[in-house]
Amino acid sequence: MGRSLNVMVDLQDPKILAIIIFDIIGIGAFVWFLSSRLSLKLKVIEQRKENKRKQILGEGGKSQSNADTKNR
Repeated sequence: MGRSLNVMVDLQDPKILAIIIFDIIGIGAFVWFLSSRLSLKLKVIEQRKENKRKQILGEGGKSQSNADTKNR
């Protein structure tokens, strides 16, 4: 009918060790992938903010210079 739930897992079994090592490597690769995607996304967001800030400052400077020339 299957193994009893009271039986402990034998950590010296080569198959169990292989599965555990494979799982740890897989989880590590997954975490690396997610962190690299997240850092790339954050860089893109920072670049967009910087470009928007430069655009706003550029337009603000042009508006002030146009206002100064109109007042003269």
